[in-house]
Amino acid sequence: MHKILYVDDEKNNLLTFELTLNKWYNIEITTSPGEALKILEREDIDVLITDQRMPEMSGLELAQKVKDIYPWLSIIILTAFDDSNTVLQAVNQGGIYRYILKPWHLNELKQSINNAIENTKLKKSNIDLISDLKEKNRKLVNSYNFILSLKKQVEEENTQLKQLISGHEGNSKHIITQNPKFRKIISQAVQAAKTDSTILLLGETGTGKELMAQTIHEESSRADKLMIKVNCAAIPETLVESELFGHEKGAFTGADKLKYGKFELAHNGTLFLDEIGELPLSTQSKLLRVLQENEFERVGGSQTIKTNIRLIAATNCNLEEAVRKGAFRSDLYYRINIIPVKMPPLREHKEDIPLLVGHFVEKLNKSSKKNIDTIPQKTIKKLQAYQWPGNIRELQNIVERAHVLSTGRKLAIDDWFNVPTKPANVDDEPTALHLQEKKHILKVLKRTNWKIRGEDGAAILLEINPTTLESRMKKLNISKPK
Repeated sequence: MHKILYVDDEKNNLLTFELTLNKWYNIEITTSPGEALKILEREDIDVLITDQRMPEMSGLELAQKVKDIYPWLSIIILTAFDDSNTVLQAVNQGGIYRYILKPWHLNELKQSINNAIENTKLKKSNIDLISDLKEKNRKLVNSYNFILSLKKQVEEENTQLKQLISGHEGNSKHIITQNPKFRKIISQAVQAAKTDSTILLLGETGTGKELMAQTIHEESSRADKLMIKVNCAAIPETLVESELFGHEKGAFTGADKLKYGKFELAHNGTLFLDEIGELPLSTQSKLLRVLQENEFERVGGSQTIKTNIRLIAATNCNLEEAVRKGAFRSDLYYRINIIPVKMPPLREHKEDIPLLVGHFVEKLNKSSKKNIDTIPQKTIKKLQAYQWPGNIRELQNIVERAHVLSTGRKLAIDDWFNVPTKPANVDDEPTALHLQEKKHILKVLKRTNWKIRGEDGAAILLEINPTTLESRMKKLNISKPK
């Protein structure tokens, strides 16, 4: 049984907690944070749960002491007080796994505890691995003669290790490529990550803009803080401001409690606004003010809230064209276009397809009972002959389908995947991307009889969010025939 330590200065809370949960966990309880520290010294605890307001010390103060000594331990704050400052401190402090309000619900609390147990295991495993690596490195340093005999090999390994950690040579643990141009783009993005400058990621859908944003965050000075991700295209226009800036209780119908916006949650961290070109013009002006003044008000509120975030924005549309059409503010465009990073489409770095396929197969093997260990050369050639309008995301979906349908140890791509051949009378000049996209969307809409949502709707077939599809239809002037 996993062992849970619960600290609360009210004995009734302790008894209720123990009686309710002792059938699933080994429960340790105490009213004293000081005693809790002693229990942690002698017991192997999986999760620490603590009240916030206690006379001896607060839950956050206890959490800080525990985090300094046991950095792998997952900590849950369980309190009856909905204190916004405490919530933000708990989030930004980095050592709090969850913040749960009393009265707690059994199923929700159990799920949080189970997730926290897995989080503790993962952190402890990583710390053990790092300690093991440090010990091995110490032995290598002490073995001077051995280092001399293998100097060349060690230098090469150190170079590779620096590339993996820092990405200075274009490497990234999130992005797989051997293409020199793409590696240079990654290297430049990593260099820009060291500053707080706004970065605008450009490129077609499925090129890995979110992975690049994650890489930039992890290479920045804010890597130990939160990275909050927002898909602007997936939020209804009426809720965009509430999502970004939060709202006060009673600000509008249905606002039955205070809501923290993404700018507030990302304070001191990174805010990633994906599909920023889909923001309504009214919200764009408010976003510009936040970026210029570093302050905002919640919807329905009058208090000015300061924020310190690093913005990474992304879009698959032509913002310059949107500015010319009046669909995007020019001043906001100039404000976010400080460091543009263009993500190349997959058709421009097809030499990465074997690496990507191998990576996807390895991930699928781990998540399934299959063990596909062979990728035939003819499969790779067939994949490389395709133009991939959906880029890496489309490749991942095709590999997953092949993985499911393959019956042996080889990755088999059969006749269900046909590489289109260009008719002899087709001009060599490529069709504009937005025309290709419009043609494909129309084709799928006709097949579904213009049904967008639901199991047999066009959004499912196109593998995109229904609101994103509706937004693309609006941009491409696609409307149902009358």
